[in-house]
Amino acid sequence: MKRTLVILALLCALTLTACTGDTQGTLGELSTALGTDLAQGTVLEEWDDHGGFHGDGARWVELSLAGADPAPVFSQEAGWHATPLPEELQAVWYGVTRQTDQGEVSEGPYLPEGVSVPQVEEGYWFFQDRHGEAEDPGDPSDLFSRYSYNFTAALYDAAGETLYYYELDT
Repeated sequence: MKRTLVILALLCALTLTACTGDTQGTLGELSTALGTDLAQGTVLEEWDDHGGFHGDGARWVELSLAGADPAPVFSQEAGWHATPLPEELQAVWYGVTRQTDQGEVSEGPYLPEGVSVPQVEEGYWFFQDRHGEAEDPGDPSDLFSRYSYNFTAALYDAAGETLYYYELDT
């Protein structure tokens, strides 16, 4: 009888663990990576296509933070900065057009096909350059000085209460 109760208790515990599953893991991972508590968020979209020999690919997560209590704190100590975006991150999220001696040159956006982000006027941005050559991982100014990209970028839209998280490894 005791053995049956123990087995039943273990099955219940495993079932409850499976129900919280991957979404809770995602919120925990992003909270750690971005240095802010996102536990009250709701995952709206998530996918990861990293793979192959070198692990190249992209990870995309869109979170709703509407009604989060407590509201996340986007602190500068954790690497967050108030908008506007620097030009390099403007290129990542939306694309930019520059005038050069050769004429107009367009760069970006560097988001995966089918992904777009509304223009964020009020919010916060986060950047971590994971490339081995990065002198300051929080500074995006050297992002386009190499032939490959390994970075994490996040953008919080305060008006829409939505956080966009993007990892790119090439």
